[in-house]
Amino acid sequence: MPVLLTRALPLVGWLLVASMDVRAASPEEPVVQLQPDRPVPSGSRVAVPKGRASFRVPSGWTAQLPEDSEAIVLVSESGAGFVMAFMVLNVGEEELMQLLSEPQPMTHDLVFQPSGTVTKRGNRMLAQYEAGSLSGRAMTVMGPDRQGVLFFLGRPRANTSPADRVLDDLANSVEFSPVP
Repeated sequence: MPVLLTRALPLVGWLLVASMDVRAASPEEPVVQLQPDRPVPSGSRVAVPKGRASFRVPSGWTAQLPEDSEAIVLVSESGAGFVMAFMVLNVGEEELMQLLSEPQPMTHDLVFQPSGTVTKRGNRMLAQYEAGSLSGRAMTVMGPDRQGVLFFLGRPRANTSPADRVLDDLANSVEFSPVP
């Protein structure tokens, strides 16, 4: 389990950074509560487990919630890579920056190593990683009440621009629901 996940799962979290205004969920767009191992098509707005956030599945991607998982997995229909999405709860900026600065093991033999410094712009943090022939990027969109959504993109190193754009699309679509 990735270092970020093992440390953040009790707090729950993952992904990339740029600048965006925090948006409240729009009442007219339905939000899908994912069911284990039931894929959801592009264009659907999905709720992130354990939090009060949602995002829209980008064009050309499908999303599903694996059995016994708190991470949403998005898979590119063109083979451009995968994205894992998690809630980040009760994590401060410094702690999140530290977690994003560490190696991120996906499996016992696939470990993404940091390949640069974590950057922050507005309410987003971005980190870059490498693992053999793969590249990884993490983007976190922070919202109110120390919660956020973390996206981790893994893709073939040669396939940069289309896959990288998906992180911006995901981050731009994040909406946080108000505290009840």
